[in-house]
Parts: sequence; C-alpha cells; structure tokens
Amino acid sequence: MYLLAPTVLRVAPEELPARVRSRFAAELRRAGGFAQLCLLGAQACLDAAGGDGPLGVLWASELGAVHATRAALDEDLKRGEPAMPFTFIAMQPHLAGALLAQRSHPVTRTACLYLPPDAWSRLPRLALGWLADCERVLVGWVEESASGGAAHRSDWCLFQKKPAAGAVRCERALQAENAAAASGEDWIARVAAWSSVDAPLLLRGGEDAWRFTRHG
Repeated sequence: MYLLAPTVLRVAPEELPARVRSRFAAELRRAGGFAQLCLLGAQACLDAAGGDGPLGVLWASELGAVHATRAALDEDLKRGEPAMPFTFIAMQPHLAGALLAQRSHPVTRTACLYLPPDAWSRLPRLALGWLADCERVLVGWVEESASGGAAHRSDWCLFQKKPAAGAVRCERALQAENAAAASGEDWIARVAAWSSVDAPLLLRGGEDAWRFTRHG
C-alpha cells in the first residue's frame, strides 16, 4: 500500500479555538476540543493529499478526550447530579468521524482505538485490511496536551492501494532488529521528515516493523 500526505499538526491549547474558527467557521461549535483537534488534523491531511473516493477513517490515542470528560464530570459533581452515562463519555472520541462525514466526505467506516504509544503499528496493519473495502484510509494519532506548556498533537496520513506522485510505499518488514523504535506520537512525523530516495525508513512499534520506501 502507499502512504500520502503525512501531516504533522501542533497547536498550543490556547490557540485551538481560533484555529478551528478560522478553518471551519462556526460548524464545530458543539464539538468538544478532542473532536475539533482530530478534525483539524484530518482535514489538513485530506487537503494535502487531494483526490476522492470512499474513505475509511482510523485514528488512535493513548488518553483520548480527557479534558472534555473531566470538565463534564466536574460540572455534574458541582451541581450534585449523578455522573453522566458511560455512552456519553465513550462517544466523545468518535465525533470526528461523524464530523468528517457531515463535511461531504464519503466516509464508509470509522474507528477510534485506545493504544499505548508503542502499539502504533496496529494502525497500518488495520489500514491494509480496510483497503479491501475502501479506496483510501485516513489514519491518525491524536493527543490533547497533558500540561500547560505542551502543544496538542494531531498527526495524520492517507493510505491507498494505488501509487501516486509523492507517495511512499509502506509494507511490513520481516526483520525488525534493524528498525528504529518509534511511537504513536512520532512515527508520522518521522515519515514526513524522511527524504532519502536511496535507503528505506524502517520503524518498529512493539515487535512489529514497517518499511517505508520512496516511490518513483
């Protein structure tokens, strides 16, 4: 399969509302910060990749919509009301897929996974399976800032079956010992920064390794 438009987005927490308003106007006013962050990065990747066709959307996070969940729970406790239903909390990370579909993208399937950072290699594996039914699979790793001085992260790339200009061939590597360890927080950034046309990029997540090779 082929990887397109590796997109690395870093947003200071205090800048997120303005960035969202600038890109989407008032469309996302009811979405939580995590969903807004997902959509901001996903749309930037789609803008860079271009093209069209049925789209699967697959993204992961270690912590998910922590800030929105804590804020809502805190508000309920202050009012002396029972905690919100579990379904409300569980659905927060999945709003991004619904928002993409509302923006007229032909989204056929979506999934949000909670993964430890070294398990990022599950994403290209799942994308490869999804390409049997989707022409393209949008893949991301999204984390809200854990501290006041850190930036939100929303990194995305697009996988597809066919090669294209600027695409990177992506395949599982049988030998993982020579692969560099990567995490969910940096593997897309490392593909984006890699420019060698002579040597492949080998990245390892857990016991699984992937080889990235410049196409054309």
